[in-house]
Amino acid sequence: MKKTIYLFCLFLYTSTNIAQTFEPPVIIDPPNPMVGDTIQVGLFHTFYPPCLTLPANNFQGLSHLFEYDGNDIRLTAVDDSNIIPICNPFPISPAPREWYELGQLPEGEYTLETWIIDNTTPLPVPSSGYFPLVYGPILTFGVTAPISVGLLSTAWMLLYIFLILLITYFIKKHKFFIH
Repeated sequence: MKKTIYLFCLFLYTSTNIAQTFEPPVIIDPPNPMVGDTIQVGLFHTFYPPCLTLPANNFQGLSHLFEYDGNDIRLTAVDDSNIIPICNPFPISPAPREWYELGQLPEGEYTLETWIIDNTTPLPVPSSGYFPLVYGPILTFGVTAPISVGLLSTAWMLLYIFLILLITYFIKKHKFFIH
């Protein structure tokens, strides 16, 4: 009986703490991009209707569109249905994702808003008559300049040389270790 109670407690613990972890619906990869990195946007999707099924093409043959307004980016992805799905992501890790290549961005701070449209909506989405679904929160991320490894390694080398000279000077001046 005690084993059953322990197993039940273990089941409750794992089902409430581990299995209930939701990954965000929209992520970028790499998580901390640098100039020159190819950035991808990953959208959580499921593999069965009526939930979100990505990738899909609209009647124009397009699966997605990135639109830029300065550093504000909007990704509009096409769902494979005639209606906008209403499904919540399941706590699956790693989450099944469809990846869309954003490309390389210059150094700066960016926001990314994601929309989902059905396969009858044109891209870009007209300002009236169509109602895309905002998918996930607006992401804010930065693209940083790569660290100059050459300059950094030169500074470390100069520091090591200076330390060696300093130690040699003190050894000779104070005649340490000399018999």
